[in-house]
Amino acid sequence: MEGPYIVRHGRYYYLFASYDQCCAGVNSTYRIRAGRATKVTGPYVDSTGTPLLEGGGDLLLEGHGRSIGTGGESIFKDGGRDVLAYHYYDAADNGTPKLGLNTLSWTKNGWPTLF
Repeated sequence: MEGPYIVRHGRYYYLFASYDQCCAGVNSTYRIRAGRATKVTGPYVDSTGTPLLEGGGDLLLEGHGRSIGTGGESIFKDGGRDVLAYHYYDAADNGTPKLGLNTLSWTKNGWPTLF
């Protein structure tokens, strides 16, 4: 786990982190997981209550299609919406690293989701 990014949304702090292997081009297995806590110092847990330090973390984004090794995430506001920024390796372009941007939304229970 590396590259943590913390953002506050509502009454929770959300920790987004990259898991697995980075920096191996199309062989990368990086993926983004998330957990939340009521204090910035944690403890952070996933939606089932499993602490991130004990293997928890809701899967937010993993490789799909030509996007391999999604990770290195951060979040920013754009026109009132949250956007997840991350890097990935483009399998259709010889594993060239590229920037990915996805709108981040929140479920009724306060969990992050992508669409």
